[in-house]
Amino acid sequence: MESTIVRALIEELEAEINNGGFDQFFFNSAGNQTAETIEALKLIGAFKTAEIVTRAANKFPGGMPPTEWFERQNILEQVSPESDAFENEDKAFYEYQDDLANLLPTYAG
Repeated sequence: MESTIVRALIEELEAEINNGGFDQFFFNSAGNQTAETIEALKLIGAFKTAEIVTRAANKFPGGMPPTEWFERQNILEQVSPESDAFENEDKAFYEYQDDLANLLPTYAG
């Protein structure tokens, strides 16, 4: 995967989660590329963060949110009706077990 794409996916993940948690990530267009975001995290060596995103994605039927925005929003209302289904994943993400800022520059893709 091209390094500019990896960077964009991870920066969008961080921005969305830091602004409103996984509910916001999945609600907005960033969630369209959940699988690619997980792959990008693994490519830079952010395996703990990839596992957190995977756990959040697993709350969707089939283990991954739909890539289509409208469909994903409808399912998200069922998965997290009170916007609290991802609290554990939010907390784990905020711990920054992987140093994303230092891992990103090392990926040359």
